[in-house]
Amino acid sequence: MVALGVLPLVDAYAAVDFDVLVFLLGLMLVVGYLEVGKFFEWAAEWILRHAPTPRRLLLGVVVGGGLLSALFVNDTICLVVTPVLLAALGPLRVRPTPYLIGLAMGSNVGSVLAVTGNPQNMLVGIWSGATFGGFLVHMLPVALGGLAITYGWLRWAYAAELREPFGERLATVPVALDRPLVIKGLAVFGAAVVAWLAGGPLPLVAISAGAVMVAIAQRDPAYAIDRVEWSLLLFFASLFVVMRGFEQTGAVAWIDRHALALVQAGSAWSVAGVVSGVMAVLSNLISNVPAVMLWRNTVPQLPDPHLAWRVVAMSSTFAGNLLLIGSMANLIVAERAETRGVRIGFWEYARVGVPVTLLTLAWGLAVIVLTA
Repeated sequence: MVALGVLPLVDAYAAVDFDVLVFLLGLMLVVGYLEVGKFFEWAAEWILRHAPTPRRLLLGVVVGGGLLSALFVNDTICLVVTPVLLAALGPLRVRPTPYLIGLAMGSNVGSVLAVTGNPQNMLVGIWSGATFGGFLVHMLPVALGGLAITYGWLRWAYAAELREPFGERLATVPVALDRPLVIKGLAVFGAAVVAWLAGGPLPLVAISAGAVMVAIAQRDPAYAIDRVEWSLLLFFASLFVVMRGFEQTGAVAWIDRHALALVQAGSAWSVAGVVSGVMAVLSNLISNVPAVMLWRNTVPQLPDPHLAWRVVAMSSTFAGNLLLIGSMANLIVAERAETRGVRIGFWEYARVGVPVTLLTLAWGLAVIVLTA
């Protein structure tokens, strides 16, 4: 954008929303220390240990993965839990695909619950001015119903495989939990949640929590810093610059005009339906984060921007389950599985992904409009 003369360098710097980057960085530091302490492996192992039957395991993977994702970012959960799940299922000679798809879909759906669940929620939380508690309260029935729909459909779609009992008990490898570090990490994260619930600014609380964690961990910070997704932060910063350059062309203003013309005089149902449909399509065409960025200036001009922001968060998140390439969480599960010889087919995923997406979008839309 700068090299082609679309933006001067100073405008490119100004385009970057540092509230978003600071929020992400602070959260990643705390989560990084929890990763170093093996908290997520321990949580996954606990879920597997308490799942004696295929149906219980699928339930634990969908709901457990979803609730963990709501707090600690869905990509992180998929990255850590996938190899643990494969290692436990390997000796049983059980086809792991239903559980892997359940992990990806459950993590996507559950992540809608909180602003810490996924990157697009973080954007919506900061730009809409929503409090952590307010966002969570509005999204709680959306997430719980979405998880129930996801589990119910997967259980029906894979009924034959889930009917066969495990030949023996799931073998899990005990995790060497760094208890002192994990306790500190959870305490710091808990304090951050309390501060957010009390109305503290999302980025300030997050980066303060990250700084406190570095100070009290008594571990070499390099291990946690290595787990910060610097490429993701760079990706976000670059997207802000690209979107600002896109605005300079007049394309965003054209999109805004047509979007507003579609919904300006409509009822809450029609506004929510149009926003949800457009966001679901855009999320699968250009990915969910750019889709949310594209609507940053449109949503505040809609008749009920608070309702529209919630629809944007829900739709861009649930749309990730449509296809295997629909979200980063899906790709992480697929890639980590393939390195261990397990392939998730595009069409097999779509066979369950399309109906789950349509059903959860309908559920989310109904809940958001009726509770507005």
